[in-house]
Amino acid sequence: MKKILFFLLLIVVSSLQCQEKLEREYRIKSTEAPNKALDFIDKLNLPKKVKWYIEASNEGKTFEAKTCFENHLFSVEFSEKGILIDVEMKTSFSKIEASVKEKITKTFKDRFDKYRIKKTQFQYRGLQKELTKLFVKYYNNTIEVDVFYEIVVKGKKDKNYELYEFLFDAKGDLVKSLKFAIPNSDNLQF
Repeated sequence: MKKILFFLLLIVVSSLQCQEKLEREYRIKSTEAPNKALDFIDKLNLPKKVKWYIEASNEGKTFEAKTCFENHLFSVEFSEKGILIDVEMKTSFSKIEASVKEKITKTFKDRFDKYRIKKTQFQYRGLQKELTKLFVKYYNNTIEVDVFYEIVVKGKKDKNYELYEFLFDAKGDLVKSLKFAIPNSDNLQF
């Protein structure tokens, strides 16, 4: 029994270790996006222009519709088949609830000698009809979705600065962390 518990603990700990994130995002025409994704975005009747992107990463390929709504930048992510994955809303770290922010900050302080938060997003996952409520002007906050925080951090550890992406759940517990991989290039980067 002890061996099984040790093995399970080893699996959990190794899954929380930093993996590398390779990501490339590029703009596409709306006609290149999946029909299901286009239909979902069309039904929202968004007042501002929607820009479409493909995000290719080591986790696969997804489609993203990006727009501004109610003075917030939104990104709606879909699978290759047009199935809604999540909705992300750009925000500032200060907008996260104090107790959750404190827990997240402790994670960064434990991991890095020094760090700077580069980007913070609320990430919403759930049923499509619930996620649609995010795009209703002045919705009444009765939305049943899972909330996560996606935070990009530039962290210093052992005299090296590197870029990381962290995903925390609604309580501030670390779900996943990825270190951005430096892309191979024959060109000098300045």
